[in-house]
Amino acid sequence: MSLEKFPSSQKVLNIGWVGTGPFSFYGHYIRVINNIFRDYNFLNMRVTHIWGDDYSRNYKGSPEFVKKMLDFWTNEEQSPEGIARKCGIPNVCKDFRDMVDDVDAAMIMDFDRSYELAEPFLKQGKPIFLCSPVAINVPTCERILKLAEANGAAVYSGSFTVDMQESQIRYHRVKREDIASYFASTSLGFFTSYANDGLEPLHRLIGGGVKTVSLHGWDGSHGYDPHDVPVSRIHLEYEPRGKNPPIQGVLNLGGHKREMEWYRVYYQDHSILEGTTNWSNTEITFRDFLINVQEVFATNKSIETHNDILQKLRVVIAAYKSANEGGRPINVDEVGDYRMPTVRIEHWDEIPK
Repeated sequence: MSLEKFPSSQKVLNIGWVGTGPFSFYGHYIRVINNIFRDYNFLNMRVTHIWGDDYSRNYKGSPEFVKKMLDFWTNEEQSPEGIARKCGIPNVCKDFRDMVDDVDAAMIMDFDRSYELAEPFLKQGKPIFLCSPVAINVPTCERILKLAEANGAAVYSGSFTVDMQESQIRYHRVKREDIASYFASTSLGFFTSYANDGLEPLHRLIGGGVKTVSLHGWDGSHGYDPHDVPVSRIHLEYEPRGKNPPIQGVLNLGGHKREMEWYRVYYQDHSILEGTTNWSNTEITFRDFLINVQEVFATNKSIETHNDILQKLRVVIAAYKSANEGGRPINVDEVGDYRMPTVRIEHWDEIPK
């Protein structure tokens, strides 16, 4: 192989971290990106700037629960200042806009403010990652993607679960055109983050084309996303593929298996593809996911389409809309501007009932 295939030097990208709230994975990604574990760092990017909102005001409930949340969001482990000290981040910003000129790309982690947070980076043509769910509703996501396209900025999105090693093996083995049905399960804490952890790998495994979605077992809480959503399930029906009937799928949210993710795919000939995906140590669990993020940031070219991003968002919003409407099957084309739930108190009255 020609030596020209190997660059003599590689730029280390400066990354801005925008959001340290409930959907940010609590700094776990940063620990791997900035490598707090050992001397050698296999990634060519570093988080150099961090900003987080005041998340302590976002909770309701018993005095004991509210105090617990207040203590959590201001402690050394989770505050932007604490994460910066632990992970060697030199710049803690009072305003996320302060970092725009000094970074090469940004990780946008607060989905319910995603357009506001992404806008200054996209206007400068800088690539961004949107943590799933990517936006509070579909029109907001469309605005982000339109702004990105106008400025030649790449947008990458999703959950780390998509790129976990066991999942990637199944993507290569699955026979998508022969799928009849499937059953899957995922761990569950609160809907907005954990439902995506199960749905994102299914989008890669089964493919797109979801037509209707229904959610059973949870009433949707009408705008508020509580901790410990009850065990529930999402039913998905797909557009027909060729001469086969529509694929029928079920994603169980919590309660079925002890594994993080579990899948069983049934084919038309009654054969089965089955497997699990389990959390390993932080470095291994996030490795391939972060390599993909790095590729997008280094090339400013996304490895997923805008249509994929919108499809995934429509599915999870349709599931939430169904929960609020007694489990009624929701066509993904009818979600309109329906909003995801949130923990932000100031948004409660903005979410349809």
